Amino acid sequence: MGKKKEKQGKLVVSVVVALGVAILLLNMGQGLLVKNSAESEINNLYKDSVTQIADIFRDDVYTTLHSYANQLHYYTASDVARNGTTEEIVEWLHAHKEQRPEIYNYVIYVTPDGTWNSDDGGTGDVSDRTYFKAIIGEGKDEFIDSVVVSKNNGKHVFHVAKAVKQNGQTVGFFAGIVQIEELVALTNSIKLGETGYAFVIDKKGFITAHSDTNLILNRNVLDDTDLDSSTRAVFQKAVQGGKGVDSIISLTGKKEFITYSEVEGTPMTIVVAVEESQLKSVATKVTRLISIFSFVFLSAVLSLLIAVIGVALKPLKIVQTTIEGIASGDADLTKRIEIKKSNNEIGAVVRGFNTFVEKLHEIIKQVKDSKKMLSVAGENLSASAEDTSISISEIIANIDNVKSQVEQQANSVDQAAGAVNEISSNISSLEKMIEGQSNQVGNASAAVEQMIGNISSVNQSVEKMASSFDQLRTAAQDGLNKQNDVNAKIEDIEQQSVMLQEANAAISAIAEQTNLLAMNAAIEAAHAGEAGKGFSVVADEIRKLSETSGEQSRSIGDQLNRIKESIGSVVHASASSSEAFLSVTSKIQETDELVMLIKGAMEEQQEGSRQIVESLHSMNDSTSEVKLASREMTEGNKAILDEMERLQTATTSIKQSVEEMAHSATKINETGNALSDVTKDLGKSIDNIGGQIDQFAV
Repeated sequence: MGKKKEKQGKLVVSVVVALGVAILLLNMGQGLLVKNSAESEINNLYKDSVTQIADIFRDDVYTTLHSYANQLHYYTASDVARNGTTEEIVEWLHAHKEQRPEIYNYVIYVTPDGTWNSDDGGTGDVSDRTYFKAIIGEGKDEFIDSVVVSKNNGKHVFHVAKAVKQNGQTVGFFAGIVQIEELVALTNSIKLGETGYAFVIDKKGFITAHSDTNLILNRNVLDDTDLDSSTRAVFQKAVQGGKGVDSIISLTGKKEFITYSEVEGTPMTIVVAVEESQLKSVATKVTRLISIFSFVFLSAVLSLLIAVIGVALKPLKIVQTTIEGIASGDADLTKRIEIKKSNNEIGAVVRGFNTFVEKLHEIIKQVKDSKKMLSVAGENLSASAEDTSISISEIIANIDNVKSQVEQQANSVDQAAGAVNEISSNISSLEKMIEGQSNQVGNASAAVEQMIGNISSVNQSVEKMASSFDQLRTAAQDGLNKQNDVNAKIEDIEQQSVMLQEANAAISAIAEQTNLLAMNAAIEAAHAGEAGKGFSVVADEIRKLSETSGEQSRSIGDQLNRIKESIGSVVHASASSSEAFLSVTSKIQETDELVMLIKGAMEEQQEGSRQIVESLHSMNDSTSEVKLASREMTEGNKAILDEMERLQTATTSIKQSVEEMAHSATKINETGNALSDVTKDLGKSIDNIGGQIDQFAV
């Protein structure tokens, strides 16, 4: 019981675990698929967003810077700038200090020689500056340079310059000095999540705006050995102008996605960077949510499965309890499984089990009833086996007697054969007497025909015996279920034995007729005198043969009477020995074959007798020709010799058949003894089966 419960528990666990693992693997696969897809899509979307933001920031910086340049229009569009001298312009600049835009730290006017004067009274030389070269040297109308260190106050600034035109010629330019904080404020205004930021680099690779002001003009992204070569190569493309996106290893050693774009009209390149971990954070959050949902879903499904399987397997526990109840104790088959209505497969199993137990209940009940009948049949079978054994012993004794009589008959046949040979030697002396004996031949022919008729009767009796053996064999095969038919067939055998007695009486009559024929032959031989002495000897031998045959016939009759008595006892014993005839049937078949051999021999004997009749008729019809009659008699004598040989052969066959019958009877006796042992074993088996069946309570 403990093992059964353990197996049942393992079934529930196995089902739940299998389904849980399947759902978990499905969710994991779905999560990975969603994560990879979402990560790829979100990364692309994020990169596009960063690129668009960078473009917006670039445009914002461009607009802001050029708005700074537009604020110089106040200076370049003034009348003094259009028509005044350098001194007048510088004087005007000093005079309009208060009108300076707030974005500028100060404003300077630069002459073509590089001299500058500021609105706050400062002066100096900027001929080496980039913005000077762009306006004066290259003739540009407007220019914004990169971040440099101010020569006036040593701070990080950048210049917004705009040319002053007089008569279409550049006579100088105004430049507004903007502190780096303004540009840094612009870059810091860009916030992309937790890690996104922006910075500015110039054409030489210097960082000119960054949230970390310590990096400004102190870090060159093209020459910095702390950056790997691939990152430096990306920055190299960035400072060459245009726009693009790429991945780098940042100054802090983190992998970042950057988008860069040149600010038109300036030496500045805006770089917007976002850590790739931030790009993946959304996909990570989605994956985390999917994982949480999968866990909750898996827990709910497993809980539901455990509940459903527990309810579904509850009837099986009832089945288990009921089966254990039937298997234990007295094997009570009256127990049934009582469960509530259930239309699923388990309910069908329970209903099928109840149906099976009911069927088994009926079968065991019928078997128990049959067990009593089987016990009685076993007792009857045992008694029948004993009776059969006794009857078989009597049959064996009678067969031994028949065997001795057949041996005596074989000796008589040998003597008759010797007499026939002697007759054959004397036939030549009878040729002269053939004509005188024609009438006697006619009489002999009639007697032989009568003998043929008797032989035919014997053949019929033998055929009836063969038919009786067939019927006996059939009856023995059907004896298990048709005991009454077996008894009827055995009574037929008894009647056939009467017919055998009648056949034996016919043989005795034939012997008497032969004796009369021999006496007539002796009388005729005496009438013939000296010429009939040889025939007298033959007649005397025939008379002796007739007497011997008569004695054998009487002896056979006595044996047939004994056989009849034995058959009578078999008739009484056969009512309870039908079961034993299964093994006797094969032996009856062998006996039937021996009877068929006897029948064949008798048919051969009848054929020989017919030939004798034909010879005698031929002798009677040929009385006019003595020589021809003598030849025919000689041929008839040869036929007689052949028939005697056949008779000897048939007698030998009969003798062998009787011996085989004796051997078969011995085997039948052994089979009967074995049947008796089988009957005892069968009785024990019936008792054992009864003991096992009695354990069931019905």
